[in-house]
Amino acid sequence: MRSPFGPGVTILGGAAVLLISFLFIGVLLPGTWSAEASARLPASPEDTFLRLDSPSDWSQWTIWPDSGVQMIGPSSGAGSGFTWDDPELGTGAFTIVEAQAAKVIRYQVQMQGGTMHIDGMLELSPEQGDTRIIWRESGDLGANPLMGYWALFMDRVQSAELEKSLDRLLQLLQGPNDSIDYEPNQ
Repeated sequence: MRSPFGPGVTILGGAAVLLISFLFIGVLLPGTWSAEASARLPASPEDTFLRLDSPSDWSQWTIWPDSGVQMIGPSSGAGSGFTWDDPELGTGAFTIVEAQAAKVIRYQVQMQGGTMHIDGMLELSPEQGDTRIIWRESGDLGANPLMGYWALFMDRVQSAELEKSLDRLLQLLQGPNDSIDYEPNQ
């Protein structure tokens, strides 16, 4: 007996089933992730804290939106931050929510109208005249079924980005003529 469906209907139907399955699995995947990086920096916790307490200083050592940046709140400490509207990064806001001198900075990032968010913390501790910095982030990419797949890789990808930023912070703290060894993830 011959099938009532032609080859085109069978191919399109199969593709539709695959697409629906792909999206369904994406919805079931967790959209959350966490990342961590650490380094030993050649400065006191107090000097390192000065680079972390002001959002405008973050542009020197972290990924920073290229356009539409507007500072908000005080220039440093809790409540300080910035918003952006960038063609590549979309819209969002970065806000320092806690700043304990020479000890910890906590911040939040809201993106795409609040559908995605990141909670971050930088912990500082003295270590043989230097500073041990531990940077942790966790995020939620929302209920988008495609972002569930992206979240599978975010732990590794974001940890690498944190390490790059800490390396740039190290270069900034060293200055142009210093040569101090960098000990990532120790």
